[in-house]
Amino acid sequence: MASNLSTIGFQFDGEEQFREAMLACAAQAREQIACPQGHYGIWRSRSGAEIWFHLGRTPEGTVEIFGLTPFFEGKSDVPLALSRTLARESDNPFEGALHGYVSPRADGEGGTYPVVFDAVDFALSSAAPLPGIYRARLAAFARELSVYPDEEAYYAAHEGSEQPVFAAQAFIPIGLFAAEHDQENVPGSTGVPASTALFTGKVIEHSLFTNEASGREFVWLLVETLDATIDVLADPSIVAGTIEDNGTVEVSALLFGRLIG
Repeated sequence: MASNLSTIGFQFDGEEQFREAMLACAAQAREQIACPQGHYGIWRSRSGAEIWFHLGRTPEGTVEIFGLTPFFEGKSDVPLALSRTLARESDNPFEGALHGYVSPRADGEGGTYPVVFDAVDFALSSAAPLPGIYRARLAAFARELSVYPDEEAYYAAHEGSEQPVFAAQAFIPIGLFAAEHDQENVPGSTGVPASTALFTGKVIEHSLFTNEASGREFVWLLVETLDATIDVLADPSIVAGTIEDNGTVEVSALLFGRLIG
């Protein structure tokens, strides 16, 4: 089963191996970005894979890792009308999500459809004046990835299905809709959405990268979905079909992002 870290080429046999690998990457995190909570220490792979470590200090002055968030510095550049920040009970002070709308209206009050993504730089981006129009680099860390040679093959594969078929370019923020359902129907629900999404789109380009820290491969695609082009990362073990440029993909993923303007 794919995880956020296997999606960028990390896989571990146990907790100790995970700990050793992450401490090694943290020691190589040359770039640090100050924030009110401490620092983000960024490990960067030549492939574009990144790990943003959450660094603070103990009362004795020792640097401590509070958590980490994976990312991929790709090619996506998505205009968004950001509307609000989201924090979950399990988040540390460096973590959180942003809610906004793709293809924003000129007044910044909405857009084509809503989107929620975990912000790797949340301690900084959460201070952005809201509502407002920004640009974001969005990376979808795939849990399922099905590939078809073209739109015709995609539709043919779903013929006879009892369920409605998504258009060849569609985006469904399922974490947001699930939270809204729970808030209305589940007593005590906080209604804070996950960054999960289901979308379809066209492969603009793709590549098979190697994470030099682990020696493991992972897949990168640039996918044009409805009104947005998104980086998609995948553990090769979950890819169903052969990836080709101009092919059609169906992706279930968690969205991560950072503001770039």
